[in-house]
Amino acid sequence: MKTIFYNIAGYTVAIETPDTAATVSVLPNFEPFRIDNPDEGKNRLFTLSGNTPLAESDKTQEDDFDWNGIHYTVYNTSDGKLVTMTFNGKAQTLCTTHDWKYLRTDMHLTEQHDAQFLNNFLIVAFGMATAPLHTLKVHASVIEKEGKALLFLGRSGTGKSTHSRLWREFVPDCSLLNDDEPIVRIDDNGDVWVYGSPWSGKTPCYRNEKARVAAFVQLYQSPENRLSVLPAREAFVSLFGSCCMMRTDINNKNQIFNTVADVLERIPVYRLDCRPDREAVSLTETLI
Repeated sequence: MKTIFYNIAGYTVAIETPDTAATVSVLPNFEPFRIDNPDEGKNRLFTLSGNTPLAESDKTQEDDFDWNGIHYTVYNTSDGKLVTMTFNGKAQTLCTTHDWKYLRTDMHLTEQHDAQFLNNFLIVAFGMATAPLHTLKVHASVIEKEGKALLFLGRSGTGKSTHSRLWREFVPDCSLLNDDEPIVRIDDNGDVWVYGSPWSGKTPCYRNEKARVAAFVQLYQSPENRLSVLPAREAFVSLFGSCCMMRTDINNKNQIFNTVADVLERIPVYRLDCRPDREAVSLTETLI
């Protein structure tokens, strides 16, 4: 077995595979994050091994839900958790230790038709493994300018990607950092950063870069443009509701809860009622 290393938001992710080239080709969105020397990453977050038979005798169902077109069934086991994903009549399984540091799957990790399963397994594992580490995986679109970033929050269809596109149209020297699942971290100095990730929804934006978070902005469609500061309670609901978590795992939810509270001690959340136009961009431009 050979090992591929990726550095995502400062964490090292390792994938053990029998065929490095084949696995790399299955994960083209991870290429900007690939590193040759694992010492370039701060910590080994987890190791994923493929082509492993998984025993399912000792398991108790914990959750059952649909997300991004895939059906998930989550089980508790004596060693950790077992996650089964079903899509188009095909099922694949991920088995993890309680701390999410060691993961095994029945996938070969070398087949193109496994790309969607593999990406989703890695999304889930990354979110769970980083939750105790002052890290959030957020559903947001991120615009960056001169090392500072705004994260646009909101339900699907509220215009997050549109507002980022309008920024790129009207604001010189800005760029899209991520359009769907950026990573937010509080560093050892208490500063809050947002990182690009290998997951960016329908927009192929896979940047291994970071920017200092200036503000979060909750978007609402409206016939008029208005920017206001969200009160503390509403700010918490906005950011917590935008974070990825395993809904039935109380420990995971508490970890996310605490990190969101710490982030909001440092970073404001605004509400933008807006039309998709230049004036709306002018309002959020003042925040950066």
